[in-house]
Amino acid sequence: MTQYGPTYKGYQPLSSYTHWNRLISEGKVSQDESQILIAMSENEGNFDAVQSYDSEILTAGAMQKTINPLGEGELPIQMNKFKEQFPQLFDKYFRCCGWDVRLKSGKYVAYYNDFTGAELKAIIRNGYTADTYGKFVPNKAVAIFAEAIDIDEYKEIQVLDFIDRLHLALNIVPEGYSYKIASYVRSNLGRATVLDHHVNRPNNVSKYFGIALDYFFSKNPNISKNPDTWGELHNKYENEIINFYGVNRNGTDMPKRYVELKKKL
Repeated sequence: MTQYGPTYKGYQPLSSYTHWNRLISEGKVSQDESQILIAMSENEGNFDAVQSYDSEILTAGAMQKTINPLGEGELPIQMNKFKEQFPQLFDKYFRCCGWDVRLKSGKYVAYYNDFTGAELKAIIRNGYTADTYGKFVPNKAVAIFAEAIDIDEYKEIQVLDFIDRLHLALNIVPEGYSYKIASYVRSNLGRATVLDHHVNRPNNVSKYFGIALDYFFSKNPNISKNPDTWGELHNKYENEIINFYGVNRNGTDMPKRYVELKKKL
């Protein structure tokens, strides 16, 4: 069944972020990592993107984190991080405008005017139908959220969350192998491709990177399975692996997403 709801794509891509140099000088992000995030985020969304039209209550930000049907998920966790680091700004941009995040049964839950779950989804999607599709429908909850996640302090949290996700993805060990993905993948394109998959299908990265390695070693049975021994041929081998992995990962539009990454990196 088609679901209708607000879709705000935003106007602030990661490439527009004005504090990259500061984060790099502080050692929070490397130059290469900034390029990876900027390229890969174009497959996801803008800093200030907010929408609600699928199974989730709300999807927002550069990494398209979500509030799931129970009011939980990665987005409430990110909201709480902002709440703890910048309590006054949280009060100004979220709580005073109706939004809040609270710990409930060990999980962070997002609320708008004390509503969460199915009731919150209904509030956010009220007034959206097939007849209003593509037309402007005022939505206070979404407008407030889009403004809040577009301030510099929240943007920095989005960037650093992205970096954490990159490191997490690269530390995965492919199914059937002994070395972390980071040992096989050193190029910006390779790392961005793994991140792109992890953001969309985190539980499947190990399996599908393992499948890519299976394919590579079936074609090259005499090459060592220890990537640390590849030496000057590492880039060549990595390129073969990533070209297969990029188009054979499971997920929505993965071949197209990989082509877009190749254009940028």
